[in-house]
Parts: sequence; C-alpha cells; structure tokens
Amino acid sequence: MRRFERGPSLREHALAEIRQAITVGELAEHTVYSAAGLAKQLGISLSPVREAMMSLVAEGTVEAVPNRGYRLVPVTEADLEEIVMIRVLLAVPAAERLAQSGTPEQLDQMRELADASLAAARRQDRAAFLLADRAFYEVLLRQGLGDRAAEISLQLRDQSRLSEVGDKSAAVNQRSAEEARELVDLIAAGDAEAAAELVRTNLYYFKRPEPAAASGGEESP
Repeated sequence: MRRFERGPSLREHALAEIRQAITVGELAEHTVYSAAGLAKQLGISLSPVREAMMSLVAEGTVEAVPNRGYRLVPVTEADLEEIVMIRVLLAVPAAERLAQSGTPEQLDQMRELADASLAAARRQDRAAFLLADRAFYEVLLRQGLGDRAAEISLQLRDQSRLSEVGDKSAAVNQRSAEEARELVDLIAAGDAEAAAELVRTNLYYFKRPEPAAASGGEESP
C-alpha cells in the first residue's frame, strides 16, 4: 500500500507563524491577544489558531487569560538562566556528535544558516538574525541528537524570548553570528572539545557585553 506524505495542517501552520512572531518580538510579553485577532492577522480560520495557542499553553510558552485571550508567560532572569543551562546540556553533545560523525551535507546546511545569520546581522536586520539563529540551532540539534531534542530546545528558546531579554546591538548580533560560522568550522575539523566550548559561549548571547566604543576618532574594524 502506498504511503502519502501529509502536508502541514492549518494548526501546524498557525503554530509555526505564531512561534516566528514570538521569536522576532512581534508579540509583546504584557499584551493579551485574542485568538480571533491572531487569526485575522495570520489570514487563517479561528479554529487552528485556537489549537495552536493551546499547544503553546501546554508547553508553557503562553498562558490563557479567562474571557480575554492569551499572553506570553513572563520570563525572569532566573528563568532565562535555567532555560539556557538546559539548552547547553542539549546542544553540547549535539555539537560533539557532529564533530565525530557529521556529513558534508549536514555541515553545508549548517553553514548556509550561519551565513544567513551573519548576513542579517551585518545589515542590522534583527528579526532575520533571530530567525536564522533559531533555525541554525534547530538543525544542529536535529542532526546531532534527533527530533525530540530539537523540539525541546526550540520550545525553551521560544520561552526565553531573546528578542526582548537580549535586546543587543548590531555588533553583538554580528559577533554571535560569526561564532555560529566558527562553530561549523570546528565541527568540520572534528574538534569536539572546542565546538562544545563555543556552543556554551554562543548560547549565553544574552549576557554578552556591548563592545566599547572606538576611541581617538578611529573606525573600529
């Protein structure tokens, strides 16, 4: 019997669109959003949006507000520390495994996303940078550990909302994107130890200090 591939459902499409809006900061933390308003904004029917929002409630990214709609669950500094610590626990072994057995095709896919992240950072397109960075780590986890690890990490990233907590300068974004490309090079070279250390540094992006301003009228490199 032939198997037919099923395309993404309307619920999955709505969920992907809402996740993207959370990633780039289009949904604010203290605003209540109605399912009807989100459905109109996305251009799809109400039912799949409600289903998508309930999925986000179940995973802890949003919370239901009785008789009003939904809002993002507030994130404290302690929450963010815990989230990133867990993401590191997943991403480090993924990078180490890829350094040992990653294929050229896998590395090419990661390099393409790292380049997209860097290009976005250089043109100061913060939304595109955040989306490319999210996609980079999704591929890293799926290829290194598998789909379950990737889904857990992505859910945690959505809960961290780096678009708000880590409102960094273009220079910080660019350095983070450069590290993603360096990470691919380390994996390609089979240097698992250095790759693991760079993953830790890169995931603590939100703590990265702003670069000091150039002095003496000279342009920074």
